[in-house]
Amino acid sequence: MTEGLRIPGRTIRLDRVRPGACCLMAGRDGPDLALLVSREGRPAALLLNRRSTEGGHLPVRSDLPPDADVLELRGAVIAPSGAPASGQAATSAAALHLGDGRAYLCGRDESGWGALFDVATGLASAVDPAALPRTRCWRVMVPEAGGVVTLYEAEPA
Repeated sequence: MTEGLRIPGRTIRLDRVRPGACCLMAGRDGPDLALLVSREGRPAALLLNRRSTEGGHLPVRSDLPPDADVLELRGAVIAPSGAPASGQAATSAAALHLGDGRAYLCGRDESGWGALFDVATGLASAVDPAALPRTRCWRVMVPEAGGVVTLYEAEPA
């Protein structure tokens, strides 16, 4: 018996997906795993499987065509997979910051503009990440057949 490839999501137009959702979208050189975010009321994508060449930050892509089809990963969760570190250090590039029962990721666009995004809502946050515990090891998990499948695992660079 041969089973077909099961894709854990549904194809939908980008303008119908809410901030805070994870999706797969066409990238410049292959598929991108993205957390849809909102900055100043405009949609953008925090690319989870990419790092900038300068500083290793998660890139923020704002040139999103609203009519593009994406694969929405319903129920996807971003969670730590390593022990958090704490202290008054500067924000670590691509680290998952934890605080008040919430998780945050930082991103930067091509012009150097940076923001901290709440991973549950996708909204930019004014929280100061410097004092929050953080981990550079985190994963994106998708519910599948009564369990979860790790779709992506971030590791320290």
